[in-house]
Amino acid sequence: MSVSSVTEGIDQIQFEHVRVLVLKDTPAGKTTLVDTGFDEDGDELVEVLEREYGGVDRVIITHGDHGHHGGLPSVMEAFDPELVASANESKLHEAIDYEPDVTFTDGDVLDGNIRVIEVPGHTKATSALLLEDRGILISGDALDGADRAGLPAGYLLPPPALFNDDHEAAEINLYDLLQYDFETLLVFHGSHVFEDPKGKLDDFLVEREWDPRPE
Repeated sequence: MSVSSVTEGIDQIQFEHVRVLVLKDTPAGKTTLVDTGFDEDGDELVEVLEREYGGVDRVIITHGDHGHHGGLPSVMEAFDPELVASANESKLHEAIDYEPDVTFTDGDVLDGNIRVIEVPGHTKATSALLLEDRGILISGDALDGADRAGLPAGYLLPPPALFNDDHEAAEINLYDLLQYDFETLLVFHGSHVFEDPKGKLDDFLVEREWDPRPE
């Protein structure tokens, strides 16, 4: 496990198979945790959050995969934070014993000027989070760093088909991200992309066998 700065105001806590993100002073005066890793990461996550940040005020869960909500019971028991999750992610609601304090759907804006963009396909309601005032997009597993698949770092791919509920939808729905402006794209698997992530995503989608955008 390691803790490092990703960009100003955002840290990552890296576990063996997944990372979580910590948004400092978001919203103002509060600390937000995005996802919680696997259940076996929970105790260590709590220790790090206590040591590095004095706790956490809010947890946002991006989707229902176990590696993104498994540590939630440990975090909830330790800090009793506000829990924020998709209203439509049935996989998550079936897996956790907590009722979210705040639920969101596509297009909602959370405290801290975080816009929710649902990208169905990986799961029913996988949600990316756009920090609109900073041009930072958190993928929520709608995208991985390409080096997860053994390709060069600095590029993007959808998660492997093996991990997607509907792989075709997971690719087609990525076009929705191109409606938004972002200069940095943060992922939970593989390397983050800091140079022209929107352009690289557009290039990837154009080279697919289909392109649903109008001429």
